Amino acid sequence: MKRILCLWLRAAGEDCKLQIANCKLQIELAELHELAEWCTRYSPLVGMEQSPNPECLFLDITGLEHLFGSEEKLVEKVLRDCAERGLTVRAAVADTIGAAWAIAHYGKSSIRNLQFAICNLQSSLSPLPIESLRLPEKTIELLHQLGIRRIEQLEVLPREGLSSRFGRELLQRWDQAMGRMAEPLPAYQSAPRFQARWSPEYPTARRETIEAALEHLLGRIAPRLVEEGRGAMRLECRLTCAARETVDVSVGLFQPSAWAKHLFQLLQVQFERVRLPGPVQAVDLAATMTAPLERRQQELFAEEFLRPNPRHLAGLIDRLSNRLGEQAVFRARLVPEAQPELAYHYDSLVGRRASRRADPVEVPPRPVRLLAQPVGCQLSVASDCKLQIANCKLQIEHGRQHRIAQTWGPERIETGWWRGRAVGRDYYRVETTSGCRFWVFRRLKDDQWFLHGTFD
Repeated sequence: MKRILCLWLRAAGEDCKLQIANCKLQIELAELHELAEWCTRYSPLVGMEQSPNPECLFLDITGLEHLFGSEEKLVEKVLRDCAERGLTVRAAVADTIGAAWAIAHYGKSSIRNLQFAICNLQSSLSPLPIESLRLPEKTIELLHQLGIRRIEQLEVLPREGLSSRFGRELLQRWDQAMGRMAEPLPAYQSAPRFQARWSPEYPTARRETIEAALEHLLGRIAPRLVEEGRGAMRLECRLTCAARETVDVSVGLFQPSAWAKHLFQLLQVQFERVRLPGPVQAVDLAATMTAPLERRQQELFAEEFLRPNPRHLAGLIDRLSNRLGEQAVFRARLVPEAQPELAYHYDSLVGRRASRRADPVEVPPRPVRLLAQPVGCQLSVASDCKLQIANCKLQIEHGRQHRIAQTWGPERIETGWWRGRAVGRDYYRVETTSGCRFWVFRRLKDDQWFLHGTFD
């Protein structure tokens, strides 16, 4: 069983609001990084809160209690040492990151430097406010409007409707806090091991010289990556110019790479867009994110060259993403949503590879080609509008008429009231005598027909 120690680095009043005079409202990010490095003396795995304004550190103290006598003594030592550094810290120990964060912020124990809470998940989280689940403000406001203010009130609601009404993050955060879903510790990364610096004898603004320096720095970093079997996933370059002005250039990769030439070409694309404010005094380059290199057995026969090479695809994605932007190259991902227009998301191929896949949902066949917006059509059917009678007519595709041979349906798709304008449709799969297959629906409110996709 994991044990996570959360350190909240903000002074707080009895009701967990900032009410103490002269307290430090927000710890500086640089100081937080320094404190995270300092906390590695208590745990080899230290994480930092993933937030625009992080205020918490997470220490994985699983199996470390015997080194300090007990879990309580370990926490007391951490708090006592923090107090000696002039920090007011509130701590909580729990089996999950979410629970430790919630207890540290909203637990009812009195707040003194040397006190902490060791919590049982179910009994400790149930009476806490919804805010303790680390939810977006918009979700919290909607829950409050419906009278839901404590976690225990969620337990009586059907889970099937929570995600569609309040967003999938609600169930995700709730399950993470309760230990039903794993949440990786956002490990703090110390100073990059793969870094190099170049300082010219005199400041220079010649781009050829700077590019040559970048190529030289990559030539120093790449062999060290290869020695450790690592490949760069992100490169960060900082150009320090005159008057201490800095310019930052970053490169993201789809797959880890230690090929200096490929990395330099990607960095060169980004550098072409940079406008230097003055002569460059220093260049710092670091591989801030790395991953194990993929090693593949070479094949003996020529059939290997007839197969698609994943490295070529990765190289293409790297070049496109760094030339067009990381958010311009993406792939579609299905999500569990009944309304077809909302049943997919676009994920960036570079920098967002850890997105959680949606659970598979059993649904009737969907068309290969889905129109961006449904197109109105005319359908001549029997009076009961059930599309059960063969040889009815469908007028579509710029006036062309089709004779329907077979139909499947209806499949009713409706959206909930919480989305504003309600959508209600009866979908049918239609096959014509000429072999065409369409996906059409009847709008419930006015019996109008629309084409939404084709199966060909």
